[in-house]
Amino acid sequence: MPIAVTADWGTVAIADGAGTPGSVVSATRGVTKIATTYGGRYVSSIGGKAGDGTRDWIFWINGIEASVGAADVKVSAQDSVWWDLHSWPGRVHVPAVIASWPMPLTRGITGQSPPVTADAPLATGLRKAGATVTLPAATSGPRALVGGGAVLLERDPTWRAAVANPTAAGLTAWVDRRGRVRVWDAQAQKARRVPGAVAVIVATTDGFGASDPPVVVVVGVTPETAMAAAQYLVQHPEITRHTTALCLGPDNQIACVGGVGLVQ
Repeated sequence: MPIAVTADWGTVAIADGAGTPGSVVSATRGVTKIATTYGGRYVSSIGGKAGDGTRDWIFWINGIEASVGAADVKVSAQDSVWWDLHSWPGRVHVPAVIASWPMPLTRGITGQSPPVTADAPLATGLRKAGATVTLPAATSGPRALVGGGAVLLERDPTWRAAVANPTAAGLTAWVDRRGRVRVWDAQAQKARRVPGAVAVIVATTDGFGASDPPVVVVVGVTPETAMAAAQYLVQHPEITRHTTALCLGPDNQIACVGGVGLVQ
């Protein structure tokens, strides 16, 4: 199973390899050194990098944030685990990330592959990954949304609530109500406007909790820029690697990374 270990919201690579089925702790030990405390229930260090109270280790399974400790979660060969050491004030919880796209929609944290609703062209990528997909995306349940910011705000209640409260939804990039792309900058501990960005690829969940259905959103400042970004994602899924969320410019260049801020 793929195990990725990074720091600072995916910008610093620490380890990358294939773990063996078992607990997340044992699987990660197959890739790099890992130290635990409290009888093995708390991960204190991975790859020689330790949390210090200002930065801590967070992990996602198949793109879904774990709600229990790494020793208590079992993973199989089909799962994907991403660990990141980062400062989290302002974004204590990021319930879903795009790092494992097309997961979490093709395989949730429980290993289940529920039916998914999706907008085109994301439905194409999901079907290629083996998901059972119907069109168009619904307004609840596992789904993939594509659209302009104003349209999605009107259409989808979860996205409307997420834009109204990005902290609760764990959004690290979004298009605000005024049609402006914003990104969460963890170092500055504030949201920044992203000049020139035209679309965002991000994820959350219906109830903003790890056990709620995942929602992947490709939102643009216009419907056309959303469609172009979604097409690019289907063609180049590797762009999501080690990221919570991405902003794209008009030529599909990466303009910002969730948690990191603007890309220079």
